[in-house]
Amino acid sequence: MTPPNWQKIQTLPVADIQVEERLRIASPTAVASIVSSINEVGGILQPLLVRKVKDGYRLMDGLHRLTAAKEAGLEEVPVKVSECTNDQAIRIEVDANVAGAPLTPLDMAVFLAAHKALYERENPETAQGKAGAHGRWDANDKMSLASFSANAAETFGKSQKTMQRLISVGEKLSKDEIAQLRSAPNRVQFKDLEHIAKCGAQADRSAICTALGQGKAKSAKEALDRMKTPGEPVQSTPEMQASKLSDAFARAAKAARLEFVRRNGEELAALLAEVQKQDATGEVVPFSSQREA
Repeated sequence: MTPPNWQKIQTLPVADIQVEERLRIASPTAVASIVSSINEVGGILQPLLVRKVKDGYRLMDGLHRLTAAKEAGLEEVPVKVSECTNDQAIRIEVDANVAGAPLTPLDMAVFLAAHKALYERENPETAQGKAGAHGRWDANDKMSLASFSANAAETFGKSQKTMQRLISVGEKLSKDEIAQLRSAPNRVQFKDLEHIAKCGAQADRSAICTALGQGKAKSAKEALDRMKTPGEPVQSTPEMQASKLSDAFARAAKAARLEFVRRNGEELAALLAEVQKQDATGEVVPFSSQREA
């Protein structure tokens, strides 16, 4: 990527700086802290990064400072102007936020996914599924996805595997789902995102995000448990495993079920005998498939 062309530091009227959709929203706590600083020192010390566009200037980095400047009643703010592409603008926003601000797990998921998308656009040969992609992530790119996620893993004290799950979440979540998670009464944690990452169905992810966003569940696990039939008690681990086995057996073709019995006949017979002994009434409920043979 060709480096952007930066102009000298100057000032711009606050009203002239456009703010389009951001990867991250402003934190009221952080804005209040900056407003306090403005009142003490009389202005913004660190220039905002803006991009020159056809109809004016668009913010790339400094949403908290710009929001605070508006709340403090400042008419102008210091800026550093760049002429760059849209992808460069996204990269600047991602890098500036990751380097200079504490991120929530959800923010990190969004930024990791954005960084991966940018990297793969710049290096199409590294897109998922291409031969040698993961090996080339480290090649001569200081902000490659591999080093980027490694730095995030070190910052959060998490494993690289956890960072990969975060990337998966960031790629799968829609804008509405991200907004729901950000509005949740209880801050979304790493474990919540890991549960969401494991959901294969988009409908399940949406249901979890809605439940968390509306405060109907305190965690993704709780939301998943509540997605069962209303009134159905939460299953124990053996019950959940038995349900999965029953479902797999029911969905299998008759030939596959017969082969399963051939392979496991002795163990099944022994287990059946044990069930008969444990059943106080002596009645054994036989397993029956819900699928027609």
